[in-house]
Amino acid sequence: MKEVLQIIAVFVLFAFIHSLCVRERVKEYFARLVGVRATKGLYRLLYTLFSALTTLLAFLYINSLPDYYIFRGPAWFRWPMHFIQLAGLLFAASTFRAIDNLEFLGLRQFFKFLRGEDIGGDLEGISSNRLITTGAYAVVRHPMYLGGLIIFSFEPNITRNWLTVSILADIYFIYGALAEEKRLIRAFGQEYLDYMKRVNRFLPTLNGLKQYLRWLFGLEDR
Repeated sequence: MKEVLQIIAVFVLFAFIHSLCVRERVKEYFARLVGVRATKGLYRLLYTLFSALTTLLAFLYINSLPDYYIFRGPAWFRWPMHFIQLAGLLFAASTFRAIDNLEFLGLRQFFKFLRGEDIGGDLEGISSNRLITTGAYAVVRHPMYLGGLIIFSFEPNITRNWLTVSILADIYFIYGALAEEKRLIRAFGQEYLDYMKRVNRFLPTLNGLKQYLRWLFGLEDR
């Protein structure tokens, strides 16, 4: 029980810090400290590196805790489950075909900052102001979160610690989707509300899957 409480504490701290970092007030405070241009050039990359580091440290810490198996599936059960996990990972990864990867990671803004070039967009230097509804976003509104839900929920070898992490991660993905929708409604208004009517949050539709496969194999414009 002690280990479960430790995992919950680590996860709550992790979620709180990450949620805090994406708030506009925190970005505005950072901008007052270092300037708007520096914020546009550095904030997104620093957040990306910070997210990667804290995620790694959290998993290393959780992995170091004593654990035991609750359920360990036989081979005939494990392979299909791992296949579903892989499909979830590839589906989430396919979202990067529809976005500017360098800008998403913060590298494009960082290089512009180093070269002394103008950096547009918001306080993270994100310049894209269009709503993406193609590719994986035609299947569900939150393909990255859905991929995460699939990866954590379809693990066939269940330990006490993994079960705890999975439940917490699934809650966080759902919360993240709801919070993101509020932000996107503010950003895109009726356009996003119409998109919400066409595409489900997490449950794929047959029509969306057909569009996705056509997009994936280059059978229609992306």
